[in-house]
Amino acid sequence: MILTITMNPAIDKVYIIDNYKLGEVHRPIKMVASAGGKGLNVAKVAKTMGEKVAATGLLGGSNGDFINNKVKELGIESRFNKVSGETRICVNVSDTVNQISTEILEAGPVVSEYEVDKFIKAYENMLSDVKVVTISGSLPKGISNDFYKVLIDIAKKHDKKVILDTSSKAFIEGIKAIPYMVKPNTDEIKQVYNGDVSTLEGLVKAIEHFKKIGVEVPVISLGKDGCIAGLDEGIYRFTIPPARVINTVGSGDSFIAGCAIGLEREMSQIDMMRMGMACGTANTQFAQTGYVEKELVDLYFGQVEVAEIG
Repeated sequence: MILTITMNPAIDKVYIIDNYKLGEVHRPIKMVASAGGKGLNVAKVAKTMGEKVAATGLLGGSNGDFINNKVKELGIESRFNKVSGETRICVNVSDTVNQISTEILEAGPVVSEYEVDKFIKAYENMLSDVKVVTISGSLPKGISNDFYKVLIDIAKKHDKKVILDTSSKAFIEGIKAIPYMVKPNTDEIKQVYNGDVSTLEGLVKAIEHFKKIGVEVPVISLGKDGCIAGLDEGIYRFTIPPARVINTVGSGDSFIAGCAIGLEREMSQIDMMRMGMACGTANTQFAQTGYVEKELVDLYFGQVEVAEIG
């Protein structure tokens, strides 16, 4: 089973509005509310691809109940812990006329020390039937920056592979536990690596740095230009032919889902990366965040180009 962790989930509300203007009253053409959060996007894609998936993290209040019900409706096993605070709402106003969007992102609840300790105990107990753990996104207030490091240490004690996808201080602290895989982009990598990453040679040296500290599969995301990954056999660049893009939001999470699927299925590292690329690209073909179709993933899997660069 794949276990996805989302410590700060949200109800994602998207309002479709023609010609949005500040200071005016608008009636949306359409409103869509969904269970949001990077880890939940990972869970949705992995489930769509036929994997057994459990989702965990923190939920609170009526917003938390909404997300919990949505997760169950998707056939994902909910292992969320309850907190006293209210789970956040994130609003996206999408203007179809001017082709722009405006986002309002709530911070989320403040989590108590008792709630943190309770989650850690529950988390360790839920690892028994898990093969791969993905940790995604930000931490809510009240949780220390080294929290992901604690989760990674516990997972490794139980011989579980962990994929870490976060940024800022949570990334700086989390990488100290040496997860199986990290996936920073060229901006995020500067938080933990001082070398030049503006050239291909510099990116290769950055991958070598992460390999030396023990990260088995360090990946640097290059957005539409693919990614670079340090594998057991060497350092490779993965690209895919350009595709018509509808929505890029959630593509990084879909990439993580694909890599988790590859680990769960015990694919070779190269094929694991191909699966990540295929899921990430398939997500760009739909307006819905964290959504793929298996037939499209299979198509893109065969189109991923692999080149050894170091």
